[in-house]
Amino acid sequence: MNKSTPILVTGATGYIAGWIIERLLNQGYKVNATVRDPSKTDKIQHLYDIAEKSSGQIQFFKADLLDPNSFDDAMQGCEVVIHTASPFVVTNYKDAVKDIIEPAVKGTENVLNSVNRTESVKRVVLTSSIASTYGDAIEILDTSNNEFDE
Repeated sequence: MNKSTPILVTGATGYIAGWIIERLLNQGYKVNATVRDPSKTDKIQHLYDIAEKSSGQIQFFKADLLDPNSFDDAMQGCEVVIHTASPFVVTNYKDAVKDIIEPAVKGTENVLNSVNRTESVKRVVLTSSIASTYGDAIEILDTSNNEFDE
């Protein structure tokens, strides 16, 4: 990967994104990171701290999975897009399809549509969750040792 161009990581405050960002920064990459609200510094301070101790750089961009053009600015000049953003709701949701599945699918569509509009992007990495195959994970009760595997 080209260290002179930024790498976009969506959903920067998420668990997987945090580890990806840390590794990229420690390897000297510039990271464009999307979050819901960059002004909430308490949510992103740990990423600033990692960047300060690394040879990389980080810049935050506001993005909303449901806004069709939300990722365009953050993606400009990026050759690689790592899409990790997805709704994560454990409790307090009324309809799993409406509150989790549809925003995840629509958000991925919006990111990929931004990719199609951005000439610099050469590669997309899409992450997913076990929840995409096992839903609310109630099925784990029917497995031996209450474990999922391949």
